[in-house]
Amino acid sequence: MIVGAGAIGLASAYHLIDRRPELSVLVVEARQGPGEGSMGASAAMVRDVFSSLDNRRLAQSSIAFYRRLMDEHEGLRSPAPLLDLYGYLWLLPERRLDEYRALVRRSAGTLDARPVELSDLASCPGLDPAPARWFEGDAAPPPEAIGGGLFGRNCGAVSPEMLARFYCDTARARGVEFAFDRCVQRLSFEGREEVLLHETSKLPYSFQEEIPGRLRIARAVFGDGTSVRTDCVIVAAGAWAEHILHPLGIATACSPRPESLYSVAGREVDRLLRWTPPVEPVDAPTGRPRLPFLILPTGATMKPIFPEQRIWIGRVDRVAHPIGTLEDPSQNGTLDFRTDRLGDRAAFATDVLPAVTPYFPGFDTTGLRLENAWGGYYHFSPEGLPVLTEEPCGVIFVGGDSGSGVMKADALGRLVAARYDGAREARLFGGESYPLDRLSLSHRAVEEEGIIL
Repeated sequence: MIVGAGAIGLASAYHLIDRRPELSVLVVEARQGPGEGSMGASAAMVRDVFSSLDNRRLAQSSIAFYRRLMDEHEGLRSPAPLLDLYGYLWLLPERRLDEYRALVRRSAGTLDARPVELSDLASCPGLDPAPARWFEGDAAPPPEAIGGGLFGRNCGAVSPEMLARFYCDTARARGVEFAFDRCVQRLSFEGREEVLLHETSKLPYSFQEEIPGRLRIARAVFGDGTSVRTDCVIVAAGAWAEHILHPLGIATACSPRPESLYSVAGREVDRLLRWTPPVEPVDAPTGRPRLPFLILPTGATMKPIFPEQRIWIGRVDRVAHPIGTLEDPSQNGTLDFRTDRLGDRAAFATDVLPAVTPYFPGFDTTGLRLENAWGGYYHFSPEGLPVLTEEPCGVIFVGGDSGSGVMKADALGRLVAARYDGAREARLFGGESYPLDRLSLSHRAVEEEGIIL
């Protein structure tokens, strides 16, 4: 049983049934359809510009697979593409330029990225590369001046709806069952009839840990009172994984945090969307480059939505923002996840816009309109890399994608399928072998990621 029909859960089901077609696989999802959790609320961007080699390998494998899908399926190319690689453009202060350029040099040609000179940015409409202050009346030192940039070509947007539907439909055609609008409330060990997540009197007996095969998850009970027997539970529930696993004494080393996105329009947005940046075009149907996904020195991000003449603005908030979810599905067996509730409209003017307007002063309240606000959850690991761990009780956990679940989903699905099979390594798309223990907690061997958006 796989808990969660987000990007990673769906990719796990797809590759598990592809690897072991004789299996009986059930995907359980608390929402009414695939990809309707944080996957559907995300910016759904993909990139391979990472400081960590592990993140780079996982992302490059997944992006290459998505491109292959478009080559093989016309329905994933038109009327809109599954993958639209228009690039990422990091606008960097002087002190970080050498760091990013050194990253490209160390990649030995495996990263398709190039430096952008400050003079190349002079044509960017409304950009002030050397702001004088944060906002009117503020006496703090001004934000760092932009010294140049880095343009990543193997980067862009993916359609979360198309990706979720492809994985779901293909896996279902191969025999995978799906149970939507069904929330996992508790898991039961073989050693006791029932283990309630919030009833300590029904915990398993500690001595049973010494009886081989006794303390294994044998049944999942749903919020509506129904249940299913299973020999293995793969938890790919993202932000809500801890609600299932922590009561069982299973640590994930990951934490969820709410993040908001804001859709804006107006004359300054129109000007910026018309900009032709001085870079080589990336998969552009017009044959000319388009506005890339922008990352400002303050950490604010700007995603172009070309068909709607909108820009989505976001910013990862790590300080003084609560860790956890607003929902606890294990309490009452339901998941009341509402993306609009996580879209803090008041925070747009107080927390987000001040990170944009120093560099784009026209993006003040008179130069654009806030059209919409929504949010989801980032599931963070300590180093900014995914976690894949297996417990003797028959539980596999995968998560901690740190805001990049969609862009690594296919690779992680391959790793999950190999882990269930008892393999020590997984084969990524393209044939590269990847050791599974690198992402475990007990034998973890990864370097901290320095580029988290």
